[in-house]
Amino acid sequence: MDANRQPVRLQWTDQFATGSPTIDEQHRQLFAHLNQFAALLAPGPSDPKDLVFILQFLEFLEEYARTHFSYEEQCMERYRCPAHQKNQMAHEHFQQMIRDFKARSLAGGFRREMLDELSRMLNHWVQGHILNLDTELKPCIERRAG
Repeated sequence: MDANRQPVRLQWTDQFATGSPTIDEQHRQLFAHLNQFAALLAPGPSDPKDLVFILQFLEFLEEYARTHFSYEEQCMERYRCPAHQKNQMAHEHFQQMIRDFKARSLAGGFRREMLDELSRMLNHWVQGHILNLDTELKPCIERRAG
């Protein structure tokens, strides 16, 4: 990361709302973790605890993908959301992205440029995914409630 470049901070707004309080809370938690990761990458001295956090962050992403994606896919199926299939495929892509990153890291270590790339990819994927697919759930939930 360029020394003058500040990490991108994700800010939750109503545009990310899916209509499901549970999914929205899980997304907020994901934003918080992504923001912690981005803050770790901000210019400054490196701390040995950083590696521990990176490993915990990767574990969090894997567990999040298992639990959140499963819940979200069930919710989309229950409400007959038209984005259900695309959502499943996007989730598979995300999980593969994390597996690929871990494999590259095991082979070459946690290099700074790889961590910066991961942060950018995650932020881009998460924002695009929620805004373009997950929010498709909202009208389905509203239709069922109405």
